[in-house]
Parts: sequence; structure tokens; C-alpha cells
Amino acid sequence: MGSDATLLRLGAVAGLAGIVLQVAMDQVHPHQAQPNDSAAAFREYAASGMWTDVHIGQYLGTLLIVLSLVALAQSLSRQGSVARAFSRAGLLTAVVAAAVFTVQMAVDGVALGSAVRAWVSAPPGPVQTSAFEVAEAIRSLEKGLSGFFHLSNGLTLLALGVAVVAGRAYSRWLGWVGIVAGLAFLLGGVVTARTGFSPEAGVFLTPGLALLVVFLLGACVAMWRRAPST
Repeated sequence: MGSDATLLRLGAVAGLAGIVLQVAMDQVHPHQAQPNDSAAAFREYAASGMWTDVHIGQYLGTLLIVLSLVALAQSLSRQGSVARAFSRAGLLTAVVAAAVFTVQMAVDGVALGSAVRAWVSAPPGPVQTSAFEVAEAIRSLEKGLSGFFHLSNGLTLLALGVAVVAGRAYSRWLGWVGIVAGLAFLLGGVVTARTGFSPEAGVFLTPGLALLVVFLLGACVAMWRRAPST
């Protein structure tokens, strides 16, 4: 029981720290150019002196959030059979999401950063054209990884939301927020896989992200309060 209480406190702190770190990284990430306008976006990325550092920060922030979700799933696994089954499914998909995001950050923060710097420094002509095509191919890989990350994230939130609603440990409104957020990320993942970083994908991902923050904050507060009684 003592280890359960420690895990709940760790999950609560990790979730809040992950949100703060992600917000901080979003403030320094270049995002003036439209992401699907590769030429404009690449020039902006190449001018960033913190490109790799920002993506390392995003990676660490996501790992902290996944740790929080794992702690939540672990506490839900001690509920009834339905909550236990969905919490275990959510734990598995959370690990998958973390793995996919790790690859995405390596592709985006390291491979793409190197490719766009090579493109802007290449002399005009065939060499520059080839460098752009390499960067564009890496960008396409990043878009695919992003789509599947959102799908994995959506499945995680959907499973944990159902587990919260089916269980007795947490308020059911929190579970419904997780379910709706999960559905938004699933739809956003499909659209991202089809259209890249488009406004159409943002229609689903923007409200999904807002609901994710609400779900995480509610879960962190609930886990911290639940820890002493565990």
C-alpha cells in the first residue's frame, strides 16, 4: 500500500511537471510558418538555435505525462473487472505512444534539423534541390509518426476514460473528459496521417489537447488526494 501511495504522488507530480515543461517548450518552438508549407517552415527551423534542445524538452515532458497516465492506470487496475481490463489496455497504449513519440522526436529534432540546415546552406542548383527533397522525405516520415502518435494517445485516453467511468475511485466526469479527448485525438490522428499538419487536423487536435490538459490536471489532483488513503 505504501508503494501505491508513492506511485500516486509520483504520478501527480510527474503529470503537472510534464504539462509545465510542454507549455515552456511550446513557447520557444518556432511556429510562425504554416507547418504544411515546407519551404517556409524549413527556413524557420534552420534559423532556430535551440531546435534539438526544444525537442529533447518535448520528449521529456511527454515521458512525464506518460508516467502520470501509467500511475493512473495502475490505480484503476485495482477496481472492478471492466475498469481493470480497460486500465491495462490504457497502460499498454500509453507505452506504445511514448515509443512512437520517442522516434518522432529523434526524426524531427535531430534528422530534420540537420537536413534543413544542409538545405539552406547548399548552393543554388541541383545540390540544393536534392537537399530539399531529403528534408521533405524526413518531414513526411515525421507526419506519419505524428499521426500514429495521436492515434496511440487517443486510444490511451479513451481506455483510461472508460476505466474511470466504470470504476469507483475517481469522479465520473473525469472519465467522460478522457473519453471525449480520446475520440478527438483518434480523429485528429486519422486526419494528420492523411493531410499532415493541416488546419483540418487542428479542428480535432486543438480541442483534444485542451481536454487532455483538463483530464491530466483532474487526474493529478485526484491521485494526490487519494494517496494518503491508499
